Amino acid sequence: MLQKLDKKDFDEIFSLLEAAFPPSERRTKEDQEKLMDLDEYSIFGLKKRGSLIGFVAEWEGPEYRFVEHFVVNEAFRGNGIGSGLLSDYHDLSDKPVVLEVEPPENDVQKKRVRFYKRNGYHLSEYSYVQPTINADIKGVPLVLMTYPDGLNDDLFLTLKDWLFTTVYNKEIND
Repeated sequence: MLQKLDKKDFDEIFSLLEAAFPPSERRTKEDQEKLMDLDEYSIFGLKKRGSLIGFVAEWEGPEYRFVEHFVVNEAFRGNGIGSGLLSDYHDLSDKPVVLEVEPPENDVQKKRVRFYKRNGYHLSEYSYVQPTINADIKGVPLVLMTYPDGLNDDLFLTLKDWLFTTVYNKEIND
C-alpha cells in the first residue's frame, strides 16, 4: 500500500534516485529536498519492513498528474512490484497521468516503454529536450507517455507549457 512520504524519508528517497537516474535526469540533492516543501509536489512510496522499495514522485497539475520519477529498488525489480506500485498510484486519483521517457532507441529504452505500455500507457509522438535540471548538464531528449488515454495537439501544448513553467521553472521560449 502506498503512503505519502515526507522529509524524514528523504535520504532513502535520494539514495534510490541516485541509483536509478543519471545526474542529467535528477536534481541536486539540495534542489530535490526543496521540492518536498511544495504543495504541488508529492512522493508516494511503498515500504517493506520499514525500508523504501519504490516510489512515484509527482507534480499535481490542474487536470493531470506528472510523474517526475518512478523508481523501484533494483533488488526488487522483475517480480511485479513496479506494476503493482503503478496500479496503486493510478488508484489515488482520477486525473490522467503523464510521464517522460527517452525515445525508445536502445534495448533499455525499449524495455522501459514496453513496461509502461503493459501498464496502460500510450507512447506519444510528442517530444522535446528536457530543460537542464542539474547545473552544467545538458537537457535530455524526451517523449511523453500518457495514461489512460493518448495525447492530442491541444493537450500536448497545454502540458508542455505547464511542465516548462511549473516543473522546470522555465519559460517556453528559453
